[in-house]
Amino acid sequence: MDIAVVVNLNARRGSERFAAWARKLLPNSKVVATRTVDDVNRFVDDAMKGPTPRVVLSGGGDGTAIGILDAMRARGLSFPTLGLVPLGTGNAWAFSTSAPSPKAALETMQKVLERGDATVPTSDFWLLEVEGRLTPFADAGWGAEILHDYKVQRAQAKMFKKLVEGELGYFTSLFGRTIPRNVMAKTRPQVRVTNLGERAYTFDPHGNVVEVPNGGPGTVLYEGPYGVAGAGTTMELGFGMKALHFARTKPGFMHARVYAATPAQATLKIPSLWNGVHPLPHSHDFLVTACRMEFDRDVPVEVGGDIIGLRRQVEYRIAPHIVPVVDWSRLKARA
Repeated sequence: MDIAVVVNLNARRGSERFAAWARKLLPNSKVVATRTVDDVNRFVDDAMKGPTPRVVLSGGGDGTAIGILDAMRARGLSFPTLGLVPLGTGNAWAFSTSAPSPKAALETMQKVLERGDATVPTSDFWLLEVEGRLTPFADAGWGAEILHDYKVQRAQAKMFKKLVEGELGYFTSLFGRTIPRNVMAKTRPQVRVTNLGERAYTFDPHGNVVEVPNGGPGTVLYEGPYGVAGAGTTMELGFGMKALHFARTKPGFMHARVYAATPAQATLKIPSLWNGVHPLPHSHDFLVTACRMEFDRDVPVEVGGDIIGLRRQVEYRIAPHIVPVVDWSRLKARA
């Protein structure tokens, strides 16, 4: 089985050392260390010259995997099986596939090759398309603000680096920057969510899927204040936070969510938010194939862990591509 490994050297835990480790454990595999988009494009161009690898291990964060897929789609290549190796910061998509530690991921694939396995167990993932970019999740509001604050915090830190990185740094930016700023804000942002695709669904108090009455295209699913407004096909939003806990409920649909609690109310509910508790007051949850979110002001928008800028409107659509992703839990059980 042909395997390629892409190691993003800009990822939080990406390094030449990890790339060397991959070359040692997977000696007959193509291992590429990247720093730029051009590096990723060269890797994909090289893949076009011969048989596309059966499995591509993406060593980095969510943006690394998205970059590989975008480059392949632009060249009309079929997607290989994608193995997500958590070298990034939040690693939302990797966690949703039960990815082990980076070292354990390489060791598991080493055993696969030693046994001569022709395939690995996979799960099919639908992705969103946002402004032409593939992604497993995107959002506006607090999620994007927290990410922006986290990156600013890291860039400004001159001492105590460990306090501003990883999960601890995420909470430091949340409680030190994002929440205080929103608590002090004089007005709350407003959003209108309109269904643009197939009939929309929602959930009863027991989590059962039910149709939204008159929920076809053009239906306004929600209009009012919000703290978070986003969508995704993976329940994770990084660090184990199960914010989109219905994302894998219905194949070909995304979980679109508006969380409308005030910052003070949300702070008291952080454990419930983190663990995907349902029902949750002020949470409005839908299954859709496409929707538009319109805001009453410019708001930051995050796509797969990257801030793409300020927007007054954003559309989320299910992309016409299914990505086979390594199911690490089943693979580890086989090993």
